Amino acid sequence: MTREEEVGMLEKQSVMNNESDFVKYKTKFLNEYFENLDVSSNEPDWNVMILQSMQFKEFQDCKALLDMMDDGDYVRKYKFIIESKFDEMVDWFLTKKLEIMTRPIPSYA
Repeated sequence: MTREEEVGMLEKQSVMNNESDFVKYKTKFLNEYFENLDVSSNEPDWNVMILQSMQFKEFQDCKALLDMMDDGDYVRKYKFIIESKFDEMVDWFLTKKLEIMTRPIPSYA
């Protein structure tokens, strides 16, 4: 090994040691921060606020709701709110986008 290669290896080891110290510090700091964070039950749930504020004015709004529904855990957690928003979306799509104002009575009724 040449002297240049040896110096290069020492520099790499020095950088790796500094990075590991930084990662350790960052991990410790973040863990302490989140453990000491005072989260009360009075905090608003942002997901609920986002869902409640959704309005359907164009097709991209429908796509946004459908994209949210890709996550099964999310759907299970906010099932009832998503259900009502889905009904709103279908209503908007039928009345505004497709301009269907009446529905034919099914033959079995």
